[in-house]
Amino acid sequence: MKRSYGSRSKISLLPHQVRWRIYNLMLDGATLKSLLADPEINAALALAGFTLNDHNLAFARRSREFTDFVQMRRKYLERKYKDMMSAAIAQGAGALESMTEQTRCKLMETLSELADLSDLPDEERIKAVRSLSQSVAALSNPVKDSQITELKRRLADLEKENEALQAEIANLKNASDQDPAGHGLSENAIRQAEEKIKLL
Repeated sequence: MKRSYGSRSKISLLPHQVRWRIYNLMLDGATLKSLLADPEINAALALAGFTLNDHNLAFARRSREFTDFVQMRRKYLERKYKDMMSAAIAQGAGALESMTEQTRCKLMETLSELADLSDLPDEERIKAVRSLSQSVAALSNPVKDSQITELKRRLADLEKENEALQAEIANLKNASDQDPAGHGLSENAIRQAEEKIKLL
């Protein structure tokens, strides 16, 4: 008797790891030929006793599983992209925050490795734990985090102002070079602008 697959695609008969590999490759633009050439897919098809054709792939694209897989893959890629962005931001957050985070991690590591605290007198053990805990709390202080954020904002503003002044000086010097009559800004005025930059 001829076996009926109902409304399911033949792909649904394959192990889920193989199905998901097929879906991934399909989303990456793989052709039917390249799918059949994949060793893992080819071995699973041989074991199942059938092959793939364009009709199977078209049917699979309309399946609920494929739709769910597409959504899950999109969410995964979005999370991965956000993680990459977060990592890039963290790397460029500045030396101060980097040092703070490194110190915080070191303190937490020290806390976790203090296995010999039990050998200390009660009073000394309490002092050691309290000192380390206070250090971690101080580094995690949201007020300090806020101060760091404000300093970064002010630094960014100063950098913008510095760039603007540098551009202005370059334009003034250029105008002065192109003005043989000397009607441009004086050298003294340019020096004053340069001194202002040094104060930023």
